[in-house]
Amino acid sequence: MREREKISHSTPSLSEIEKKLGIERYITSADGIGGRIKEEEKEFLVEEISDISISNSGKFAIIRVEKKNWDTLNLVRVLSNALGISRNRIGFAGTKDKKALAIQYFSISKADEKILEKLLRIKLRDVKIELLGFSNKGLKLGDLIGNRFTVVISDVRNGEKIGEIVSELESKGIPNYFGIQRFGTLRFITHEVGKQIILRNYSEAFWIYVSKPSVYESEDVRKIREDLWNERDPRIGLRELPKYLVYERSLLQKVREGKDELKALLSLPKNLKLMFIHAYQSYLFNRLLSERIREFKSLREVNEGDVVDFIKREGEYVVNSEEFKGVNKTNLARIEFLIQNGYAYLSLPLIGYEIKLSGWNAEKMKEILEEEGIEPENFKGEYPEFSSKGYYRCAEIPFDFSKFEFEKEDNAKALFRFFLPKGSFATIFLREFMKSDYPHFL
Repeated sequence: MREREKISHSTPSLSEIEKKLGIERYITSADGIGGRIKEEEKEFLVEEISDISISNSGKFAIIRVEKKNWDTLNLVRVLSNALGISRNRIGFAGTKDKKALAIQYFSISKADEKILEKLLRIKLRDVKIELLGFSNKGLKLGDLIGNRFTVVISDVRNGEKIGEIVSELESKGIPNYFGIQRFGTLRFITHEVGKQIILRNYSEAFWIYVSKPSVYESEDVRKIREDLWNERDPRIGLRELPKYLVYERSLLQKVREGKDELKALLSLPKNLKLMFIHAYQSYLFNRLLSERIREFKSLREVNEGDVVDFIKREGEYVVNSEEFKGVNKTNLARIEFLIQNGYAYLSLPLIGYEIKLSGWNAEKMKEILEEEGIEPENFKGEYPEFSSKGYYRCAEIPFDFSKFEFEKEDNAKALFRFFLPKGSFATIFLREFMKSDYPHFL
């Protein structure tokens, strides 16, 4: 039997949480401006930039949603219940923070008159829904160009350092870490669940997800999870866990009915199941990126065996092309030129069972995987949702500094306006400026 991890009751700092998620380095050396974000949802505005084609007819209804204090998956669950349809019929291009004022788009398949009537009658607190029209293509994760942000940072000190930090980022690149949101909202355990699934320790994966406690949850919930973690008795959770912990209660009910932990996990929505494996890959990517920054101090240096991606413009926005290319003797000089002039970006692997590594990536990823007790072949799971071939991701955030706006206000506040390509995190971009331990996720 696996020895159960002992639970700490001390409150970790933000930097301690980041380290546990592989985010170990800053690329800039200048002092940060400190400060706090997400003091109010309206001070952290995020708007999806999409190229959805909308008309007066089509197989999918397209809606625009403005929300605050809602995470995307929970909103989808509530919408599907209100409309009387499966969650699988509601598509979306990206997940958005709960602690933000977010504008994003959803598609609803087979939206007949009855469903549209229900949609227009829905009244949810802090949610505005607008029917835009129809499309013959539904939305799925990744179907967006990126996100535009307007962020207020309060309690700023050293505001004069912003320009210095910008100069460093222009010369070294902006690290494209996966932000802590990738790993959950308060417990940050999705990568731990993913690792156990990869190792086919389904029972341990199940109990980490439903019961591993966190000091950031309310004291009542933390104590219930602690009892559940120690006893592994689903009756405790079903009796005591609050109703809003929908997925935990659903899983516990499956086990209470006699299903094993694997069958219970397989009953979860597809997006959630995929999230576990992606979160573990993200953790490994973060560790690799931290090691790259530690060794090279910059993301603008490439060697033979590295992989790069190239700039792409979507209208006024700078993104990456996802046309990854290996670096070799023949093209090294050309790629170095493109990197230094902002036309190419170093890329790092999200490990999977098919990905081929060479050079520095192969050496460092081997070290990390050995430490984790993982082989690339472990990512070929028994089920598609628990598998990944692997892929590459830009190590630096493609960014157009000419479009970046910031204002230092007199009341110890700073206003930032910027665009990030899909998959990049505003909190990671702001991290290089703030260098703050303030727990913005609370």
